[in-house]
Amino acid sequence: MEYKLKTDDVKRRYREYDVTGDVSVQNIEPLLGEVKDCLASCDELCINLVGVTEFDTSALQLFYAVKNSFVRDRKKLRVTCDLAPEVAQLLANCGVDDLAQVLSFGVEQPDAPSK
Repeated sequence: MEYKLKTDDVKRRYREYDVTGDVSVQNIEPLLGEVKDCLASCDELCINLVGVTEFDTSALQLFYAVKNSFVRDRKKLRVTCDLAPEVAQLLANCGVDDLAQVLSFGVEQPDAPSK
């Protein structure tokens, strides 16, 4: 797996990464370190899974744990995908038809309190 920082907008507290190649539990740790740093210093993160050729279910669980961290901290996480057909089929066999939808989380602004 390779990843590169595409956008680091400190003023907007926004980061975006492109991830390519084989995403597995064996090689995801460096990216998770970046994501943890982003959770502490950003309000919004975008992960583009462009050209991912393999994606194991353990990596899916780790990404889902990342999503839960963003939900807990009320931050935005957006995942975009351009998966190889084989990867999309593997995930579909696991019950995941739209990986981007499963992993993305946007904070809704609460309504103003009424008085």
